[in-house]
Parts: sequence; structure tokens; C-alpha cells
Amino acid sequence: MQRGLKESNMREIECELSKIIINEGQEGQIVWLQEKAGKRAFAIVVGFFEASSLRDRVREFVPPRPMTHHLVSNCIRDLGGKLDRVLISELKENTYYARLVVRQDGGIVEVDARPSDALVIAVQEKVPVFVADDVLSEASKWSITPEISLSHEDLDGTEGEDEDASEEEPGPQT
Repeated sequence: MQRGLKESNMREIECELSKIIINEGQEGQIVWLQEKAGKRAFAIVVGFFEASSLRDRVREFVPPRPMTHHLVSNCIRDLGGKLDRVLISELKENTYYARLVVRQDGGIVEVDARPSDALVIAVQEKVPVFVADDVLSEASKWSITPEISLSHEDLDGTEGEDEDASEEEPGPQT
């Protein structure tokens, strides 16, 4: 956790979730993020639980009991904070790093998080997702841009084999 937001030259680009590929036959699941006002996109490999939770949040499914992502949101709120945005801030040694950016007591608190968890919380709390421009530039160099956009119809077909997914190089993992 970091108190206060340091002045930084980091340029943040708003991105949106464009596709979730869940294949129970493989270990890593794939989440695509695309630049909201541009064409760059990249994939993040996540675990099955995180991909399923992300899909459930997009579908607005509410489980009978709170999940871990609900716990994090409840803690932020109950401690007087408000989630402002999620930032995928770094790509080091093929691993993405993210931060939950929380407004609290007139300041900003940044909380280190796995991108997969941060994305679930962002969708759940309906806050924007930003990616550092240098991360987006690097990751999108070797990612194949999907020609899709996320909709409830797309999500209905995300489980099971995805022929396109098996041929793609998904990129770094979380």
C-alpha cells in the first residue's frame, strides 16, 4: 500500500475488457484488454477462478455469499474509501502488476494487486481500467488484436474449447 499518489510522468490509457476466453482443458485462461479510444490490445493469462469470477461480474451474477472480491470492496468502503480506478502499472519479467487506486480522507491510496483480481473488482465496482502507456505499447507489440467486442452473447460462448485461443501467444501472466 502506498499513501499519496506520487507525481509521475506515467501516462495512463483507458482500456476496456474485450474478451474472456475460458478453456477448462488448459491451466491459463485469457482476458483481453483493448484501448478504449484506439486499436492497441493485449492478453493477460489468468487463473480459472479469476476468469470465472470476472465472467460472473460481467454477467452481474450475485453469489449467495460474498466472494473474496466482495470482501476487498467492502473493506475499501467500510474504511471510508472509494475505488477510483484500476491501473495496470508495470510489466516486469513477463508479469503484469496492478494497483487499486482508492480515494480516502482527501488523498489517494494505492494498493498493490494482481491484475486478474483488480479487473474483477473494477468490473464489480464499475470503475475504469487504465494501463500505463509503456505497458500497453510493449504488450500490444506481440499480442494479436481480437476482432471482437465483449457482450453477453460473447460471454455465453466463452467456456470450452476456443480454436483461436489455442493458436495465440497470450503474452505475460499475472
